[in-house]
Amino acid sequence: MADSTASAAPQGPAHPADRPVYVIGAGPGGLAVAHALRARGLRAVVLERADHVGSSWRRHYDRLRLHTTRRLSALPGLPMPRRFGRWVARDDVVRYLEKYAEHHQLEIVTGVEVFRVERARDGDGWLLHASGGRELTGAAVVVATGHNHTPRLPDWPGRDTYTGELRHAAEYRSPAPYAGRDVLVVGVGNTGAEIAVDLVEVVAAVDAFEDGKAVLADGSRIAPDAVIAATGYRRGLEGLVGHLGVLDGTGRPVAHGGRCPAGAPGLYFTGFTNPISGMLRELAIDAGRIAGAVAKRQAGRVSRLPG
Repeated sequence: MADSTASAAPQGPAHPADRPVYVIGAGPGGLAVAHALRARGLRAVVLERADHVGSSWRRHYDRLRLHTTRRLSALPGLPMPRRFGRWVARDDVVRYLEKYAEHHQLEIVTGVEVFRVERARDGDGWLLHASGGRELTGAAVVVATGHNHTPRLPDWPGRDTYTGELRHAAEYRSPAPYAGRDVLVVGVGNTGAEIAVDLVEVVAAVDAFEDGKAVLADGSRIAPDAVIAATGYRRGLEGLVGHLGVLDGTGRPVAHGGRCPAGAPGLYFTGFTNPISGMLRELAIDAGRIAGAVAKRQAGRVSRLPG
């Protein structure tokens, strides 16, 4: 993995044919796109706000395993090792992403957060406003910040008066801190079901909090010691690209994969769907489509790799 910090230094105007593709986010989607672009001889620079690749995977709960098999979860150009087993554990996913970046010699700059994307001042390409006063101009931009960007905690009536422990599932790691305590898990998606796997009682959904108790949809009340809200995430794209008219009413990109939103040529999105076939498999497909689209539509403006 090439940590090209210099690539994210404040820039002067770049020649339109000497601009990289900037990929925002060094999760599996961003890494896969960067490799696919590199395989076509196009320079891709991955910008990651954390200090490591795969930062969201590092924050997942300890017992997490992929819900798709190892063979269906590998990214293009590098199989997952057989020793990971059929259902790959969280820490092995992180190891795989680190190896993927190293194996493909991806150009990744960590510690850089992109706050806003807008059209380049010369009208050709995109201008990224990033931490440290950086202004980066790219021929194209791929937003790969992920589906699970910002934890969503419902604004339940009375939530502020609840005196027990209330946290989002994003903060949950293991059951150890909850030994001997009554815990209410809200949400029955994959995350909620896995966190609650040892619970023996299923109750109605939470409607509100009142007098230190959780009020359920069926009118009953319970007083758990802790509440873990597995209530999903927001994509968190409004500040980044919301002003460009590329999001729908729910904050989801109106175009995905190899298609660009109308009026935003060279702006691509990956990782904002939740397909039944598995997220990693979809990211691998998106990567090829995006790289193919860039090679067809923006290649004349993208800086090329030497050799």
